[in-house]
Amino acid sequence: MAECEEELDVLVQRVVKDITNAFQKNPNIDEIGVIPCPEARYNRSPIVLVGNKLGVESWCVKFLLPYVHNKLLLYRQRKQWLDREALVNITSTLLLLNPDFTTAWNVRKELLQCGVLCPQKDLYLGKLALSKFPKSPETWIHRRWVLQQLMVTRQKQQGAPEADIDRIQQLSEQAAQTVQQEMRVCTDAANRYPSNYNAWSHRIWVLQHMAKGNIKFLHDELASTRPWVSMHVSDHSGFHYRQFLIQQLLAELSPQAHSSTKINGAHAGHGVETEDLSTLLQLLQEEMELSSDLIKTFPGHEALWCHRRHVFYVWQNWWREQQLLSQSTLVVSESNGAQCEEPGQGHRAAVRQWRRHCHCLWHKTGSA
Repeated sequence: MAECEEELDVLVQRVVKDITNAFQKNPNIDEIGVIPCPEARYNRSPIVLVGNKLGVESWCVKFLLPYVHNKLLLYRQRKQWLDREALVNITSTLLLLNPDFTTAWNVRKELLQCGVLCPQKDLYLGKLALSKFPKSPETWIHRRWVLQQLMVTRQKQQGAPEADIDRIQQLSEQAAQTVQQEMRVCTDAANRYPSNYNAWSHRIWVLQHMAKGNIKFLHDELASTRPWVSMHVSDHSGFHYRQFLIQQLLAELSPQAHSSTKINGAHAGHGVETEDLSTLLQLLQEEMELSSDLIKTFPGHEALWCHRRHVFYVWQNWWREQQLLSQSTLVVSESNGAQCEEPGQGHRAAVRQWRRHCHCLWHKTGSA
């Protein structure tokens, strides 16, 4: 019995080492998987590396997973000592096979805080785990924690006295690259698992915390997800993300967002407002047209009708707000006399344009 346990220890240690060597040999591995293989047929390593794909033969998983799981629990219970390198290797192996093991992620949090691991390495590990388990909630939760650590570090670096313009620009570019990386990870996960609520929720979190108020990025996201929802017409999560983008753009571009520019009741940026209103009109009209096209092409899909209903609801509520704002602008203009007449006229012209678009949208809604 003791000999069997010793042989098992040797086998598992060799497999863990082979996995570590595979990542050293090819640091660009982008996907992991389990190769169906009930038993070891050859006297060779069960770790298969082909290009950027890493495979683990299934026969060794039943030995490997309990072993590394038990090792980590013994370490947490202070019954067995593991050095930092062993902890990194064991947690990496364990999380690639079972990414919902919270204890392993917590150990890596401690290693990150001690400076043993860099945040980018943990983001990379999470990306690989999501290639096999795209809905893993613990992986997404840990990913957000790592991103929060990155944001705190960058804020400190930007606020440091020695930070010059070039350094601040470099940090801003790194932050933008991180956001783009997260968008790609979310898209890959959404492609691998239908209605992947965890992936789309993470995408929303990234926009709220790492690209807040970035109107250009919101427009880019709306454009980039259009082909995706057109090919996944039953995916409620994808359409919910577009609804979030529309609401964010409405909040950023609505006249209320420019209220800070009002001086003595006169609106200094009415020209910008009119342009923003036109942008919003076009945005809502294009979304209704997309909805009409998809419903005609793919009739009977509930997600399409739910999305259309939400867009119509947002449009209707916003239209009421614009009517109230137009009336208040008119009252302010009349009370201030001819000095503020032009801003009121500019806003009312935008509202008249908005009414024409509303009439068009109404007919499109009725004909869908």
